[in-house]
Amino acid sequence: MNPDKSNNQNFILCNHCGYDTNPSTAKRCVKCAKPLNITVLNSNKAAKPEPKTLADWLLTPWMIRLLSGLVFLFVSWLIYCAFVTVSSVNNSELIGVDNSSGNNQNTAPDVKLYNSIKEVPKVPEGTFNYGGGNSFAALTAAGLHEAITTVHPNFRLRYTEPKDGKPGGRKGIAMVLDGQLSFTLSGAPLKEADYDKAKERGFGLKQVPVALDALVFYTHPDISIPGLSVDQLQDIYKGKLTNWKQVGGPDLPIIPFARDPKASTSLNELLGPEADQISSKVQFIRDFTGAIRKVASTPGGISFGGNAPIVGQRTIRPLAIAKPNSQEYVQPFIEDGKRINTAAIRDSSYPMSRRMFIVFRSDGTIDELAGNAYANMLLSKEGQQIVEKAGLVPMR
Repeated sequence: MNPDKSNNQNFILCNHCGYDTNPSTAKRCVKCAKPLNITVLNSNKAAKPEPKTLADWLLTPWMIRLLSGLVFLFVSWLIYCAFVTVSSVNNSELIGVDNSSGNNQNTAPDVKLYNSIKEVPKVPEGTFNYGGGNSFAALTAAGLHEAITTVHPNFRLRYTEPKDGKPGGRKGIAMVLDGQLSFTLSGAPLKEADYDKAKERGFGLKQVPVALDALVFYTHPDISIPGLSVDQLQDIYKGKLTNWKQVGGPDLPIIPFARDPKASTSLNELLGPEADQISSKVQFIRDFTGAIRKVASTPGGISFGGNAPIVGQRTIRPLAIAKPNSQEYVQPFIEDGKRINTAAIRDSSYPMSRRMFIVFRSDGTIDELAGNAYANMLLSKEGQQIVEKAGLVPMR
């Protein structure tokens, strides 16, 4: 017999006695003669197959497909988380920068949040002219420029007035457009006409809000009334209300003072589209200091301006004001006039709240670097503390 053939011969196992070498053709067990069930054994009596390992299971086609899908989902989730995180950080660092200028947008906004003035990068060296709104004086008095000079000694600032000697937000913007200032402070946002002028001259404009402010109205200290609504204030400056008796006060002529609208944005903010209806009885004054002195010495006098130079003044009476056709008056100051009503300005329950902007050219020059750096310094935590000290409401 061929050994190889013998080795590969099949046998039948007897389920009764366990005899396992019955020939494959046998019908009954050779040993016990009982009928055989068909349980075929190889003559090699090979060992039972080893159980599959974890690697064997993992390398099966269906497991490979499952694991590949899970890896794809995990990687996709990681990419999504990274994108959301980067977007969140970038958005948290930007502060309402508006550098729109028609189709002439030259540079991307570079205004971010820092903890201190010292941390602000890209501060250019040189002497830079600034001007515009009177609130600059309050910021300077609160120590802003001293703090800047201490950590950036080569960034030198020089206040520059217009040639007619009538500074203001509108004049400051005009001087930025003419290249006379590196940046200016404005109590009103840029107009479309400002962007158009910049576009005509081949550059853009940026405005960066750095503080909140309010237009505060005040009278001679002898005028004692609960307050005035915005529409009543508008009628005073349009000449429709001419006596304090008409608004619940004494029988005394109303004498309004205001900044020249050619220099300042204040009257435009009050009257809006009706700014061309200013009463001929309105007396124009150079600055807020002059207005306070005029009202304090004029029975029946009234004027208004940003809250920074007015807070704490004792020679005048600040007015509570209400929204149009309302008597829900809100005071601009609290604690006996010593502090601004921050909460009312933040939530705009004080009707004449506004934002203060640093405005500068977007032209890729050193003036743009100076404007960006100055805005970043004001928006740093240290700068915002100085903003509050100056009598303005911080943005942060």
